[in-house]
Amino acid sequence: MTNRSISVLSLVVLYTSFVNGKTTCKQLLVQEWHPQPSLYVVNWTLTENICVDFYRECWALDTNIKMNTLDFQVIPQICPLQIQFGDILVISTESSLQSLELNLMNASEALFIDCLQNTMIEDQLLFDYKLKGMQTVNSQWLDVGTHYFISVVTSGPSPCQLGLRLNVTVKQQFCQETLGVEFCSGHGKCLSNIWNKSYSCQCQTPYSGKYCEELDVSYYKPCKNNGSCISRRGEWNKHGYECICNPPFTGRNCSEIIGRCQAHTCFHGNCSNITANSFICECDEEFSGVTI
Repeated sequence: MTNRSISVLSLVVLYTSFVNGKTTCKQLLVQEWHPQPSLYVVNWTLTENICVDFYRECWALDTNIKMNTLDFQVIPQICPLQIQFGDILVISTESSLQSLELNLMNASEALFIDCLQNTMIEDQLLFDYKLKGMQTVNSQWLDVGTHYFISVVTSGPSPCQLGLRLNVTVKQQFCQETLGVEFCSGHGKCLSNIWNKSYSCQCQTPYSGKYCEELDVSYYKPCKNNGSCISRRGEWNKHGYECICNPPFTGRNCSEIIGRCQAHTCFHGNCSNITANSFICECDEEFSGVTI
């Protein structure tokens, strides 16, 4: 028996011993965008990180949650990975697999699922040489989108079907109106859940908008004396709201009274004309009210 045959036999034994459909991948349902690139090391091995049930094990989800691609439901594979655009991906190959002369190939979704093809397509190989030790995946294979990487060998049975395949999703963020500005205008978090294709702003109350750039002033109840507040945005209204006042009140915040100051209009305070048709009472200490 040749060394290669022994390696293939060992591969099958490893799979039988360790891959039993019990591995549950550790997945975060929601992740926050990190400003600096992160390093991800994927162990290329059959002794760990192999999941089988797409929902329960690979994504640790309730089985009631389904994706559009039902073909994924039972596929042995290395725990799927979600990273940001610009992150660094390193493949660390187990020493027992290095004698198989494996390489990684960029594949279609269909090929990732069935793993029937074991032909190396040269311009789709991730590395110029066989898997050995730790190797960094070139950024050309980590553009925005979902990528499928499978193990291929020059000859012999495909190790892809045993689980040596990886699904990597690369996400971009839409949390900055222009580069260099604060994420979500400083009024929210740049987040993505498992099924989102990108990161977007989740705004804090009372902010809204794609970049949390819009303030809902009505949250602060600026309209006095039971006035109604309506959000208004535009060049003509820089305050972002309009007050609908109940008589006899008027003014931007319904704090003015229709009329003019007269003698003793404000019983315990000073009367001030704000416009030609409105005034306010500035009450003395310990007094309050409209005209007290």
